[in-house]
Amino acid sequence: MSCEDLDRITKIVKIEGKLRNETPLRVGYGKSQSFIEATDNPIIKRDEKPIIPGSTLKGAFRSFVESYTKSLGEDKYIVCDLTDEECKSCSEDGKKYCIPCILFGFKDLASRVYILDSVALNFSISQRTMVTINRVFGGQMPGHLYTLDFVEPNAEFSFTMYVYNLDIINGEKEEWKGKSAEALKHLLRYLTKEGIFIGARKSVGFGLVRLTNATVTLYEAPDLVTPKLTKRLEEVL
Repeated sequence: MSCEDLDRITKIVKIEGKLRNETPLRVGYGKSQSFIEATDNPIIKRDEKPIIPGSTLKGAFRSFVESYTKSLGEDKYIVCDLTDEECKSCSEDGKKYCIPCILFGFKDLASRVYILDSVALNFSISQRTMVTINRVFGGQMPGHLYTLDFVEPNAEFSFTMYVYNLDIINGEKEEWKGKSAEALKHLLRYLTKEGIFIGARKSVGFGLVRLTNATVTLYEAPDLVTPKLTKRLEEVL
């Protein structure tokens, strides 16, 4: 396929910064059956620190890029059906390209975006008692109380993302690569200025996170260790 170029690494872009939750944040791991947990619905932690799994961020980012691609209104750039056995959009004739698959991969196409788990650097955890609402009568259901915990607003999490063979600093000559780079830059621009919702209870305002103090570093082959160029993300966008 024409968009398969990861058989060799020509450049790596590293994006580092801090994620700050503008609203309460809750990334849980399901209902707890443990008596040692303080709540019925604990959040994911590592070494007693809340984390945002890379898979959570990648899923939210892909969903955003899918919506962006559909909004382009161009027949050449599409979003493939994830239920298909293979991505049929990155064709040999170059007539169709699935930007989400180019960036985040598919069953037969490697991802060029890698996102590490974001670990809380400073945080405060609170608990809230909730009640189940009867969907028919619109009132509370007696005896259906539960507790959940969440990270208070203005906590900071580490953020590191690697992008292979896609230069978002200097741009790309090939059209499909340029469109993919623009989609990624649009995602980062929105993540920096407005924020993206992640985790649970998004519909009631939880989980709005924003990227701050970010830098973009370019590494080029054959030396993929020494930084070639570093810029603040705002300059790149």
